Amino acid sequence: MFSQRLLAQPLSIESATTRFEFDNDIFFHKDNKISSGLSLQWHTPVARQWDQLTDIPAFVRRIGAALPMLNAEGLVYRSGIALGQVIQTPSDLQRRDLITDDVPYAGVLTMQSTWYAYNDDEFRGLEITLGILGPLSLAEASQKAIHRVTGSEVPRGWDNQLPSEPLANVNVMHKRKLLRWQSASPLAFDLALDTHAALGNLFTKISAGLELRLGTNLPGGFVYVTDPIGLSMHYLASLKPPDPKRSSIYGSLVLRRSAFAHNVFLDGPLIRNSYRVDSEELVDLLALCLHLEQADRAIRFSLIFTSDNNRPGQDSSSPAREQLGTIDLEWRF
Repeated sequence: MFSQRLLAQPLSIESATTRFEFDNDIFFHKDNKISSGLSLQWHTPVARQWDQLTDIPAFVRRIGAALPMLNAEGLVYRSGIALGQVIQTPSDLQRRDLITDDVPYAGVLTMQSTWYAYNDDEFRGLEITLGILGPLSLAEASQKAIHRVTGSEVPRGWDNQLPSEPLANVNVMHKRKLLRWQSASPLAFDLALDTHAALGNLFTKISAGLELRLGTNLPGGFVYVTDPIGLSMHYLASLKPPDPKRSSIYGSLVLRRSAFAHNVFLDGPLIRNSYRVDSEELVDLLALCLHLEQADRAIRFSLIFTSDNNRPGQDSSSPAREQLGTIDLEWRF
């Protein structure tokens, strides 16, 4: 059935897509706070009804069809699954003792399942995250292996990482287009309002932001923001551009403010006692992205900056703001 569908229609941004996401602060010549993130994702092709998503199990389709927030006239439907890892380290990687004036060593390993519905005006999404915090996340082994291969400083303080705890989170997201403009040339832009919330022992927070896209042959739908796992959602909410045979080249600017009630990387686990950082509740984010997309593949470069999420007096030896560079690679099939 899959091969018949593949032969029946040309590849496009609406086809089934595999995405590899790599987040790392090495782009800014540092190795602290969120040090690295990896995510491997798969997103179904676009469907007009949930029961048309035949590449996923029936019970997954039934979940999407049963949720009123994910069903409305004029929307298309997609589902996704992802595996990911996030690593956090303090600035001084040579110290073996517990560092109490910086963020703790921490790692999480997660799996996400995502359901989302959208058109060129609106996006609605739900994501469930399950995972593990602590040694079973394999963060220590991953970071040490990468550092040895790259010749980087090997971290010595992983014996002080946050302890093990199962993780469970629910994220919901809603986006709405506020403005759009299309010139006589291929140049176009749009502006969207993004609101989303997370509840669980990975992150508990609410966020609101603005998302601007500007470029040529702009695809329909909404921009994907490459957040570390759990901060928002994994999705591919795009529709075919005006000329599907041509490349789409555009930039995006995202401004967001988040209010946190719980951040496992700073507050530690809920079940077990551990060291924690005195964190800020309000955190601002700026993301600058360049998107290069074709019918069968895409690449995305992003620079992400946040305000300091530690209160004054904490983490004094580290840069005041979080800085990450990300690369996303997508393949259609």
